[in-house]
Amino acid sequence: MQDAARLPLPGWALALFTLGCVDYEVERRPNIDSWTQPSRDSGVDILWIVDNSCSMSEEQEQLSLHATSFVSFLSNAAVDFRLVVTTTDPDPKSLPFDYDPVTMTGDTADLATVFAQAVEVGTEGSRDERGFDYALEALNEHADLRKAADLELVFFSDEDDYSEIGPIAFVNELQAMRPNKAIAVNAVVGDLPEGCASLLAAADAGERYIEAQEESGGLRESICSSDYAALLERIALKVLGLERRFALSEVPELDTLEVRVDDAIIPNRERHGWVYDPGNNWVEFDGYAVPPPGSTVSLSYFPWLGDLNASGDSGADSGLETP
Repeated sequence: MQDAARLPLPGWALALFTLGCVDYEVERRPNIDSWTQPSRDSGVDILWIVDNSCSMSEEQEQLSLHATSFVSFLSNAAVDFRLVVTTTDPDPKSLPFDYDPVTMTGDTADLATVFAQAVEVGTEGSRDERGFDYALEALNEHADLRKAADLELVFFSDEDDYSEIGPIAFVNELQAMRPNKAIAVNAVVGDLPEGCASLLAAADAGERYIEAQEESGGLRESICSSDYAALLERIALKVLGLERRFALSEVPELDTLEVRVDDAIIPNRERHGWVYDPGNNWVEFDGYAVPPPGSTVSLSYFPWLGDLNASGDSGADSGLETP
């Protein structure tokens, strides 16, 4: 038998050896990350607890003036909501003589005006604000609120809570009232550790409200904010259960990043568009560009092929061992 090592090469193999390397054209395809925006299928009850003590005049005014920033998102979202306002002292003698609490829904005529009037709860309430206690009272006694719906509370106060029930027990009580439903405590209060002050407001730290917010995974905002419109937009999106941030699976080449909600291309801009956060590698939507419930969010991009740790320094400076 002839020695296999000495067999002559076929013609095609000889041609490869003669040509050396062969270039193959490789088609580069983009990454596509996609999500479905959550929907609150069982609806959501939204309870605002507005501090009606004597120091809340300016804060209530700002809340009322910017009511449209909160309500416009509720009106445009396909979410079954019921919106109710109570106070940290709901004694009728502490409320304005013409105060008429109502249950607001997507069918409420002139919803922004109704909400703006509802949060003007006056400043005759007790200085010992009992937000937790009176939130539970409203949830137990308000006939329009539903046990089968998700629940979002928004505390709006320039002082801390003085209720008998503690923050953790309060959150546990909320969950017990609505088992298997999403519940969250959101806090628009004074900042930790010592409170805050601005041209529009001044507040003590809302420590107990913040503890309940953190325990329940709610949203925290400063009552001393200089931009109540943006603050109320964020609160609206939170109570509707809408995600604003979507993390990419890889770092993108930014000039290739295309963002779609369903079939619509969303512009790259800070207001009513999207921006890319390189520190967290996510896309963040703003305003009316936030994807509506049940929509599909798609991010198409080419992954960045460069060295993420490249700094122009030597290998020793980069923390890598050099031979």
